Amino acid sequence: MVRCQNLKTYLYTLQLCLLFIGCVTVLNPANGEIFTETGLMDIPTGKVLKHGIFGAGVYAPFQNSSHFSRDAVGFRANFGMFDRVEVGLSHLLPQDNTSPRYALVHLKAQLLTESGVIPYLAVGIDNLGDTVSQTDAAFRAGWRTYQSQSAFLVISKTFNLPRMPLMSGHIGVGNHRFAFDERPIGVFGGVSTTFQPAFARGDIAFSLAFDGTGVNTGMRHTADSGFQIAFGVETLNKPDALRYIFSISWTNAQLMEQIAGAKRLARQAAKLANQAKRTPTEKAEETEP
Repeated sequence: MVRCQNLKTYLYTLQLCLLFIGCVTVLNPANGEIFTETGLMDIPTGKVLKHGIFGAGVYAPFQNSSHFSRDAVGFRANFGMFDRVEVGLSHLLPQDNTSPRYALVHLKAQLLTESGVIPYLAVGIDNLGDTVSQTDAAFRAGWRTYQSQSAFLVISKTFNLPRMPLMSGHIGVGNHRFAFDERPIGVFGGVSTTFQPAFARGDIAFSLAFDGTGVNTGMRHTADSGFQIAFGVETLNKPDALRYIFSISWTNAQLMEQIAGAKRLARQAAKLANQAKRTPTEKAEETEP
């Protein structure tokens, strides 16, 4: 009976995936947020933020040109709901004050949570809302990050390799910003790992990814306070089109972890105190056969 229920669950999930891929292939052709808490430098992963966890920050991309010109600065915020849904908001400020500003929404839903051989599985869509003008400097420079209505499906899996730190692999399909040469659908993927060296007083994460059009790499440090600072390099496969991305943000994930740890210690202390208050007779009665 249990196997039948599991089989029905897998078949239902497979149907959802096939339906999503079908929707992606028929959407009208029109990339997303940078250094999100559950993403790599510019691609999503199969994870979502836990309920009540959020992150907020600002990022600035710089082009590899003689003037080292800056693209639009982005302010972002991400929220986790019900341990299954992640909502992101972005507000773009163009380099030219006379250019329009853009407000974008990003959605991601987790269909599967990693357990044993089962990976993380998520679907989502980036850049809902305003359509960034094709005449904007970011588009003239060929940066596809803000292409509207970019839908995706992504799988993530953690691997415990011998003599190696824990590595996570990510692979997905999507349209628009994830597609190459105006194709209706494209493939993206990457690998990431996290270290906790004593000197860092927090986590240091590294990633290498292909976003559908170019190769990029990123490094992010998350302090115990939740403060995050990140640096990335995009389009490593095109030296003339290199872009450098700098990000500063803060997340309450570490704070919530500390609160949860304090609550666990308080419960343990209360349990020990109750045990100490019990009379020797009560203890003896509990030990009697």
